[in-house]
Amino acid sequence: MTMDYDPISSLEAIGYLEREASFLYLVAVHSGYFLRRQYNRFAGRDGGTALDRMLRKADRHNHIQVIECGRGWHIYHLKSKTLYAAIERPHSQNRRIKGDAHIKSRLMVLDFVLAHLSANMLVEEVNKVDFFTTQCGVRSELLPRSHAGRLMYFSDGFPILVSNAGVPRFAFFDEGQATASRFERYLKQYQPLFAALGEFELIFVADTESNSARAKATFNRFLPADRLRGVTPMTPIGVDHFLEFLAIRQQSEVGGRGVLSSDLKTLREGESLYTSLEHQALYSAWKAGSTTVEKIRQRFLQTSMRVTFSTIVLPYRYPLDPTQPEPHSDEDDDTHHHTRHDTPSKEDK
Repeated sequence: MTMDYDPISSLEAIGYLEREASFLYLVAVHSGYFLRRQYNRFAGRDGGTALDRMLRKADRHNHIQVIECGRGWHIYHLKSKTLYAAIERPHSQNRRIKGDAHIKSRLMVLDFVLAHLSANMLVEEVNKVDFFTTQCGVRSELLPRSHAGRLMYFSDGFPILVSNAGVPRFAFFDEGQATASRFERYLKQYQPLFAALGEFELIFVADTESNSARAKATFNRFLPADRLRGVTPMTPIGVDHFLEFLAIRQQSEVGGRGVLSSDLKTLREGESLYTSLEHQALYSAWKAGSTTVEKIRQRFLQTSMRVTFSTIVLPYRYPLDPTQPEPHSDEDDDTHHHTRHDTPSKEDK
């Protein structure tokens, strides 16, 4: 991501060390919330002295809100408009108080980001729009959008990775909802973009195994397997059927040999399906030996959707109940202490 300002220097200017500023920038951009262990992981430290020093500094400036969850758990929320203004995000949604489900999902996003610090990552809305419209050639009307005061693209704020080959790697974060409805809404919202891309990866990120199998079934319903078998307008039953037809037709024409009864159905289907001039040209090339199974397969797979779906189970625990409702909040409230009555099972170290 290219920026014409240095957000780390901006945070250093208001009193933070470089390491502290780098971490707070990641939190402000991706999450808005963090746990003690997340800072220790980023800083490569097991002890809490450095973190305590940063927290005292942030508390002194009223930059954070401490959310006490019980049994020693604490969540730290970057809520100060001053801090977000320093990184040119004064109206960021991350500074607003949200419900437990949202907070947990943002903590999961931060864990994911910390595990992929060296990856090519699309963060800002403008960078995501530019990548898909300019580099991928996708029309802007096909991008996921919402209207909340203004037209917003990629309003979920989830990071998007880009492989070395330029393939986008989307991530969906499941905070432990009892149903797959939120994932289904995400798939529906992103479906036009997915279809336009042709090739992408979708990573389902959860903190338990239980929802991963359900997510795979949900995704398979959204993207039936036959769409991955070279199903195109020219090969409506799939590229394998077209290849079988070519071989059977050639065999039937060599020396007037007949067709096995088991192949007759494929031949008759093909004679009614593959009737265009392009089909005839491909058959002529097939007979002449100037094309091969692999060339034809690659040709039609390139015009179909190539998708990788994977799941990641984060090895962490979070002190929140995702079924709790969203609280009311005042956007300009800079109070820095709040108590939640959750009952997590262990202290966040």
